[in-house]
Amino acid sequence: MPGYKASDLTVVIPTRDRTSILLRTLDALDRQTVAGFDIIVVQDGTDQQPLERPGITTIMKEHGGPGAARNAGVSRTSRPLILFLGDDMIPEPTLVERHLEGHERAPEPQTAVLGHVDWHPDVARNRILRWLDWSSMQFDYRNITGDDAGWGRFYSCNVSLKRTFFLEAGGFDEDFVYYYEDLDCAWRLHSRGLNLIYKRDARAFHLHRYSLEQLLKRFEGVADGEHMMLRKHPWFPPFFAPRFQGAQAHPAVSAWWPRIVDFVPEKAGKLRRSVEWRANTWYLQQMAPGFLSRWNAARELHELKEYLGSDFDISLLQGHVAAVEREEEESPDEETFYRTSRMYLYDLTVFAMSPTKEPYLADLTRVVPPGSRLLDWGCGIGSDGLRLIERGYRVSFADFENPSTEYLRWRLERRGLEGDIHDVSSGTVPQGFDAAYSFDVIEHVPDPFAFLAELERHASVVAVNFLEPEPGDTHLHKPLPIPALLDHARRRGLIHYRTYHGRSHFVIYRSPVDAPDKQRRASNERSA
Repeated sequence: MPGYKASDLTVVIPTRDRTSILLRTLDALDRQTVAGFDIIVVQDGTDQQPLERPGITTIMKEHGGPGAARNAGVSRTSRPLILFLGDDMIPEPTLVERHLEGHERAPEPQTAVLGHVDWHPDVARNRILRWLDWSSMQFDYRNITGDDAGWGRFYSCNVSLKRTFFLEAGGFDEDFVYYYEDLDCAWRLHSRGLNLIYKRDARAFHLHRYSLEQLLKRFEGVADGEHMMLRKHPWFPPFFAPRFQGAQAHPAVSAWWPRIVDFVPEKAGKLRRSVEWRANTWYLQQMAPGFLSRWNAARELHELKEYLGSDFDISLLQGHVAAVEREEEESPDEETFYRTSRMYLYDLTVFAMSPTKEPYLADLTRVVPPGSRLLDWGCGIGSDGLRLIERGYRVSFADFENPSTEYLRWRLERRGLEGDIHDVSSGTVPQGFDAAYSFDVIEHVPDPFAFLAELERHASVVAVNFLEPEPGDTHLHKPLPIPALLDHARRRGLIHYRTYHGRSHFVIYRSPVDAPDKQRRASNERSA
């Protein structure tokens, strides 16, 4: 079989709003040691200034993410080899030549070539960039042994493959707007026999500056992609989610560790690994709230879609549940609507998709250790309790029998979790819990002090927030005597108090019920 020539290859580059860096990438392609290859630049979004450059093909399309842009580029060429390159990947002069060598040595249709990526000297490998390298949180080159990269390292910023093989696998799934489109494509290529060989000398230099704030935003997008990957491939073990969950559950790590790790040499062995673990945990703890908030939001929406099936109406979520609000106004009262209407699931899901209650959960888990028995009072669809169960807590739920608790039972079964659900109107909710919590509920009850007394009767610790109504919000939220409620918590034994979102007073305080007596009751209930 004859070897591949440069004229057999097309370089496909997706780009969006990075013209100055893209031009440097194109300049470097002009200086390659081989000539005759084609270049297709796909501008992802018609809101950009059209690129005009002699010698290249430019496509402008509606914004759909890099995967869709790469598909559009591949559709415009008939050449047998495709080299996917990032718009911020400045290639060495021999990059194209090295990719061609890889395919000459392995001309089989299923063989692809992975090039190497280093940081560009212009971005100066700062602490964050070094962390991305040694933690393998972006690329995992350092764990490649030999020439076999493994299909999971199909990094489309510097990878080449046969065009027909790519098309037969279906190309990139355009549902992935950003992140994880590589891995999804790689899995389908792998199922068709992908052999991804690693050529260390096919190098490109990554010209991208990251700040911690930019990484926080980036990993929020990664959360969306990883959750979609899990939905499309149930066998897939998430990589990032368990790491962020573990870091969030771990006690706070000192910010000194990311500084110290740079002074411990790689050859230090166990000492280096120990310091790396602490430094990595600090970074993960900074990004965990944003990542997990997005992850949980994606999960909430997917579960509701699955539960309602053909009855699901996305317009209710996208339109700020306008239809729900109209039904609330026409209902005899909010309580009747909550107890009877399946449409209220939209309201509760929208609320659960927001990060509103994340700080309450974080404070609660800092005060009450994993393994504790918790009571989620006024649980609704149970999103808070489900997250706590997955963090190692034993959670029971209490609410009126209604469509929300029916949905909660389905969610527990679907996730393979255990948790009792009690009807608060039955008078049979057990006591003896380590903590009872209730978020954004007390402003809906007739007597807030009677409500607190009920929580205190069931647990040693109470966690609750007192919400100030927004102007004109009295239709749904009853004004609370917040100073008196805070004084009540102080008299009982205040453990924690913070104000969140500008109007939510969150407290954790001790119940006045005798603790030994509660422990005896709990022991009796467990043995019954």
